[in-house]
Amino acid sequence: MALRASGILFTALFAFAMAGFAPQAYGEKAHTKSKSESHDKHHGKRKIRRGNAPCLSWIDYDQPVKAVLLCVHGLGLHNGTYDPFGKRMSKLGFAVYAIDVRGFGSWMAAEGRERVDFDGCMEDVRSTLKVIHRAHPGLPVFILGESMGGAIALRACAQFPELVDGLISCVPAGDRFKQGQTKINVAIHLLAAPNQPFDIGKSVIKQATLKPELRDSWGNNPLSRLKVSANELIQFQNFMNQNHKWAVLIKDRPVLFVQGCDDKLVRPEGTVELYNRLATKDRQIELIPNAEHLIFEEGQFTDREVEIVNNWLSSHLASKGNTTTDFGSKPESPIKEKSDESKQE
Repeated sequence: MALRASGILFTALFAFAMAGFAPQAYGEKAHTKSKSESHDKHHGKRKIRRGNAPCLSWIDYDQPVKAVLLCVHGLGLHNGTYDPFGKRMSKLGFAVYAIDVRGFGSWMAAEGRERVDFDGCMEDVRSTLKVIHRAHPGLPVFILGESMGGAIALRACAQFPELVDGLISCVPAGDRFKQGQTKINVAIHLLAAPNQPFDIGKSVIKQATLKPELRDSWGNNPLSRLKVSANELIQFQNFMNQNHKWAVLIKDRPVLFVQGCDDKLVRPEGTVELYNRLATKDRQIELIPNAEHLIFEEGQFTDREVEIVNNWLSSHLASKGNTTTDFGSKPESPIKEKSDESKQE
């Protein structure tokens, strides 16, 4: 079975899409190395071009693709955290993509674009969705996000309904535990050095999980960004505070909310309150017992969460009478094969 976890594919797709071409098939052979694995091997920052968001993809070429899933990561993380989830969902017949949010992951190596920028991020999401539609003509495209990514996915569904067939938003609420303490910390740094990044990682990781191995993975990965400036945190909070405004604008798209009951970072009742603001009638919320803050990233999902997502997606595909795309029967793509050693550009 061939699985892809390559950012090079998306760069090529972006070039074709912007030139007005829609490749009919992925001719490039699959890579089995994730972006984080490649980074660890080379111990260097990856180059990215201006104008496109760093992206990974996971596609199983041994079976037809029935739908596409675009994933958005949480604060401090990067698109490689979706590697286990992307591989698992690709085996179920979904083409999975994940992008880096501005200021995180590969964007840290982009001179002049290494800071948090939510307006730029939303444009990245819109452009990525357009390229995905060109690469997978006729297939439904769903967006999934977790924590900060859940809020980004929520807004994308409201802003670009013509590009999104459904939303899966995990722990998207801006209502967090120890919020008062965070405000004081931000205020101190705002007065001293508003644009100087300071370490928020220890407190966030401590609240997000009790698992030592997850804390190590999150805290020691060079693609994680655990230092953010006061101005960036204010921008982040302002973005999260607008969740309710965007929720009421989602009127005709199916929505699935997911929240861990043992979340010590985001208040579960905040997610429930946001869920109740959704205008769409086609909505569902799943409260996951014993789950911490992360559900789908860093391999924190269980068979139950995968089944929930798969059943929800499949039920909405059935209602659409969706037809699958068999990549194996299409002509060879003009995209050239790249080696595993290639760095993302």
